[in-house]
Amino acid sequence: MSWFARQRRWLPTPAYSRAIGLPLVLAAAALVLGRVELLLLGLPLALSVALAHGRHSALAREWSRQPGLTSPPNVRVEGPTRVEAGHTTRLATTIHPSDAQLATVLLPPDVQDGDGERIAVSAPARDAEPRPVVTAMEITTWGTHAIARPDHLAATADAYWVAGPFEGEAFTTQVLPAVSSRLPTGPLPPRPAGMVGAHRTRRPGEGTELHEISPFVPGDRLRRVDWRVTARQAGPDEQLYTRRTLVDADADVMCCMDNRFDLSAEVNRWSAVTDAEPADDATQVPRTSIDIAVDTVSSIAAGYLAHGDRVGLLDLSAPTSGRGPGGVPGGTGSRSAMVRPGSGSRHLIRLRSHLASRTHRPSSGDLTPLADKMPPFPPGAIIVVTSVFLDASIVELTAGWRRAGHPVLAVDVMPQPLHVDPGDTATRLALRVVLAERDERFAALTSHGVVVTSADPTRLALDLARLARTPRRSRQR
Repeated sequence: MSWFARQRRWLPTPAYSRAIGLPLVLAAAALVLGRVELLLLGLPLALSVALAHGRHSALAREWSRQPGLTSPPNVRVEGPTRVEAGHTTRLATTIHPSDAQLATVLLPPDVQDGDGERIAVSAPARDAEPRPVVTAMEITTWGTHAIARPDHLAATADAYWVAGPFEGEAFTTQVLPAVSSRLPTGPLPPRPAGMVGAHRTRRPGEGTELHEISPFVPGDRLRRVDWRVTARQAGPDEQLYTRRTLVDADADVMCCMDNRFDLSAEVNRWSAVTDAEPADDATQVPRTSIDIAVDTVSSIAAGYLAHGDRVGLLDLSAPTSGRGPGGVPGGTGSRSAMVRPGSGSRHLIRLRSHLASRTHRPSSGDLTPLADKMPPFPPGAIIVVTSVFLDASIVELTAGWRRAGHPVLAVDVMPQPLHVDPGDTATRLALRVVLAERDERFAALTSHGVVVTSADPTRLALDLARLARTPRRSRQR
């Protein structure tokens, strides 16, 4: 039976056994040698053993007035269940009251050195308050991680009784993807789909952007009367003038993620089959194409939602055909790969939580084909596609959305710069072929009217603005 498989109970230590055996040896030596002082030397040890054993004997507890040892202390890690990637968070390792006097606890990794530390602290007494030990740590990788497990060992002050070591309960938290603050805060390129929002349209109606000032006609609202212009009129031709505005509208945005490939900047590792499980060390892992895609989608969604738009999410590696009310994708029949369009700050948290918990990390050998049929999107919705564009299927799908009249932004999430072993000539030649084929695919997307960009925040912000100048429909090919 392993150490961690033990029952939660107190066990005597080797010091307790030596404290029993040594007085017996001294007593035998005193009897044989006739030296009474040897017996006196073993008397304190015998008395300490009696007091220590008194914790488990009713008669000795009554004589020594010491309570019996109850269950060992419970040690838990407490902290936020949802944290931001790249931000420092504080975790409290709490030691609950018990009869232990000392506790050795494995703390979570510190934000500075990144390594856990075993410390010995005084355990709170049975009638005391729980004792927290606070540490700060920073997690840079999105996802759901077990970031702390407080393995611990408890002991009495005389070191005669010990409990453990015990495997603590792992503390799991959800790390939300990072949101870039470098994306533009001004108006984003709209494709109006509603009657409210922050985008200006060319349709006269209720809004905030002034269109013209014209004479009052039946049907105009009195609160739209421009009293300053009206006051300048005098004489028999005096009349009321109203302010006419342009309608403010919102946009529908669908973020489509091609998660069939998870590539790092080390090209020599592309052919290595890796597990899809998250790394043990969630603080220091190399960024891959899916990491870049998740951060990009999270940042774009935050930008559009801040302007009152509706943003949805679709994982192209696990598409769904469910439809909600009004033909909107992502209804009750949809799978977890789809988040139907929504708006507001709470919807941003919903999207980021979905990215952190449901994003699939395939191995390099997991080549899931794209589905033949995709769910319909709202008319005129902006479509943002994140992919490494290693095959023609994603190009055909993206171009098809553009031909249907959607403004499409293709985001290349390939990590940059790529690194190849200088001595691996075959890999270098293969990489040149792969990059040349990608350039051909990007040229084909551009010819269809798709805006192709990278995940660099500066270029992404500029190309987002280019969507406002894209024609409503591309030329049919």
